[in-house]
Amino acid sequence: MQPNDSLQNAIEICYDLFARYPRPLALHASPLRNPAQILRTLTSAPLRELTGKQIGPYAGYAITTVGDVEDYKHFLPRILEQAIRQPEWMGTDPPIIAVRLKMANWLDWPSSERAAIRTLFVEAWTQSVQEHPDDVDAEVWTCGAAILNLDVPTMLEKWLAEPSLNAAMQLAEFLAAHAASMFEDDINERAYWSYVDETTLHLVRRWLLSDPVLRLLLTARSKIAATDQWLIGEALKRLVSLGRSSVQ
Repeated sequence: MQPNDSLQNAIEICYDLFARYPRPLALHASPLRNPAQILRTLTSAPLRELTGKQIGPYAGYAITTVGDVEDYKHFLPRILEQAIRQPEWMGTDPPIIAVRLKMANWLDWPSSERAAIRTLFVEAWTQSVQEHPDDVDAEVWTCGAAILNLDVPTMLEKWLAEPSLNAAMQLAEFLAAHAASMFEDDINERAYWSYVDETTLHLVRRWLLSDPVLRLLLTARSKIAATDQWLIGEALKRLVSLGRSSVQ
């Protein structure tokens, strides 16, 4: 996703705020990792120029088996930017970043840092909802926001407040590709949604099955490109499988 001006500004604020954390001179790691090799890769280019291939593996190992919170804070702006521009690695997936932040007790961080992270997640989500699902998946930013206990109710209201065709397509993608797992009774079968608290999870479930969501899908069905209509159809089928008695 190519960030718009608001999202780019959120990225820049993160770089500015977290610049106070120096590049690590060494990394602690489990015996399963090679910290010296990981650090050589991470220091082979300036922070802003690290590619997904260079920072992605570390982002997946961070805090769990490689490095500590201070190390993660140094690399966090680039990890967040990669999550926006090229989320090709597990560690740059927004829900995984959210889980790492919770492990790092991010709510105890300085208020300016917390605010910058919240703003970036909301701005990334806001832009993703207006992009075609072939280009970006808004569900991962929704899930990440839910894991971090951001203002998910307001975000869901915004999704429907001024709906575009892309917003409808993103909603269809959410239902068709992700909803089945998040409705599983077994928490281990919920994928990233297993990290979301039950109250927020039930809120999102009710929203997906709500009449306004159905109306948006039905309205979009007659307006979107013929090549995209199959996705609306799959979303409507999913609603039936999840318990809606009618989608007409």
